[in-house]
Amino acid sequence: MNIETDINLGPRLKKQRINKGFSQAKLSKSIGISPSYLNLIESGKRRIPLSLLIKASEQLDLSIKDFSTESNKRLLSDVMDVLSNEIFDDLKITNHDTSNFIGSNPNIAKALLTINDTFKSFKDDMQNRLEIMDVNSGTIEKPTRLPVEIVSDILQENKNYFHDLEVSSEKLRKEIGLKIGPNIGSGSKLTQYLQSKYGIKVKIVTIDQDEKIIKRYDEKSKTYYLSEMLTYTSRNFHLASQVAYLEATDVIDKAIKENNVESEEVVPLLKLSLLNYYAAAFMMPYDDFLKSAKLHRYDVEILMHHYACSFEQVTHRLTNLQRPGNAGVPFHFLKTDIAGNVSKRFSLSGIHIPRHGGSCPRWNVYTAFLNPGKIHPQISKMPDGKVYFCIARAFEKGIEKHGMPKSFVSIGLGCDMKYAKDLVYSEGIDLTNKKLQMPIGVSCRICPRVECQQRAYPPIDKELKLDIKYRGTSPYVTI
Repeated sequence: MNIETDINLGPRLKKQRINKGFSQAKLSKSIGISPSYLNLIESGKRRIPLSLLIKASEQLDLSIKDFSTESNKRLLSDVMDVLSNEIFDDLKITNHDTSNFIGSNPNIAKALLTINDTFKSFKDDMQNRLEIMDVNSGTIEKPTRLPVEIVSDILQENKNYFHDLEVSSEKLRKEIGLKIGPNIGSGSKLTQYLQSKYGIKVKIVTIDQDEKIIKRYDEKSKTYYLSEMLTYTSRNFHLASQVAYLEATDVIDKAIKENNVESEEVVPLLKLSLLNYYAAAFMMPYDDFLKSAKLHRYDVEILMHHYACSFEQVTHRLTNLQRPGNAGVPFHFLKTDIAGNVSKRFSLSGIHIPRHGGSCPRWNVYTAFLNPGKIHPQISKMPDGKVYFCIARAFEKGIEKHGMPKSFVSIGLGCDMKYAKDLVYSEGIDLTNKKLQMPIGVSCRICPRVECQQRAYPPIDKELKLDIKYRGTSPYVTI
C-alpha cells in the first residue's frame, strides 16, 4: 500500500463520504474536527494527516487502501495510455503530473477516457464508412460509444462483486435443491425446474436441424433450444443463465440502476454481464467455492471438475471473490485472441492492462498461444518495479465439427507477487530468484525498455536519435 503525502486526498475523502451518506457535520464530529476544517481538507486547501485519514476510514467502514494510490492504478494506466498519443508530445506531461491529476480529479479523468473512447469510436467508424462506401455505398450504421468499455469500467468500480446477486443466487440454489458440492446432475435439475415452475421445455437441437444455433428462447412456445454441440459445462451454464433471466430480473435491474446506467446501448450489455455473473454465482456458490479454492490452492483444473465448469468460467469466477470480511486473492483477468484483441479485462492486482489492446508480447497470456492447452506460469515485472505472478492458458473455442471455423483465445489470471505462495502453480519455482522475473510492459508507447527486442514503437518519453550505421538489440535504442 502506498499513501503518498504529495497527493491531495481531500477530493477522494469527499467522494467516499457522499457515497456512504455522511454529511460534513456528521463525519467531522465523529473524527474530532470542525466541519470548517473538514471542508478545507475536502476542497484541497489542507492536507489530511495519516492519523486523521485512518479515523475517517474507520467511520466510513473503508479500508485505508481505498485512499491509496493503488486504488487508481488502472485509471492511471488508462489515462497514461491516452496521453501517450503523439498529439500530446508538445505538452511534456509527466507521470507525476498525471498521478496528481487523477488523485484529485478521478471523475474528470474518467471523463477524459470517455472523450477518448468516443474519439476512437468515431475514428474507427469513419474508416468503416469509407470502406463501405468504397465497396457498395450502402447504408451505414450510426457510430457507437464503446459500450463494452463502459461495462468493463462499471465492473471494475464494483470490484467485480455484487452482493445482492450472490445472496439471491444462493437462495435460488437452495430452492431448486442443488446441494453444496460437485454440480453433477445440475443440468437435469435446472431442466426440471424450468418445466415445473415456468412450463418451459428444454429441447436439444441437432446439428442437421440448425448448425448455427447456440441457444434460443421462444417465449411463445415456452421452449428453450440448446445446441447438441455445446459442451456439458456450456450447456449447464446456459441453463443457469436462463433461470437467472426468469428469476433475477429485479435484483439485476436494481444493480443497473444503482450504477446510474441509462444508455440504450449499455443497459442490455450490462444486463447480459450480470446475468452471466448470476449464473456463475449459482453454479459456484461463494462460500463453498472460496473454501475449495483455498483448500486446493487455486488449482483451476480441480475446481473445473468439482463444479463442472470450464476454465474460463472458473478463472472469471475467481475474480468475484471480494466479499468484505471474506475475500480471496485479488486477481487480474484478461481474455485476448491471437491478434491481441482484448475482449475482457479486469484488475484487482494492480497490474496495468491497456484499454484498447496493444499489450506486451512478452506477457505469458500471448506466448501461451505457442503451446495451447497447457497452463503457463510466469513471474512478470512491470517497468514501475511491481512484480506479479501470472498464469495463462490458450485454447480453441467454437463448435467441435469438421470444417467449422474455430477461434483461439488465451486467458490470463494473476496476482501481486505476495500472493504467489498461495497458488499451486508457484510450486517448484524459486520466487526469490530475480533472474526468473520476465520484464514486461503495458504497451510499447509507454514502456521505457528501449533495449527490448520485441519493441514495436519508440517510447514517447525519450528523444529518438538513431545511428544509421549501428543496430543493437532494438532499432529504437537511443544514442
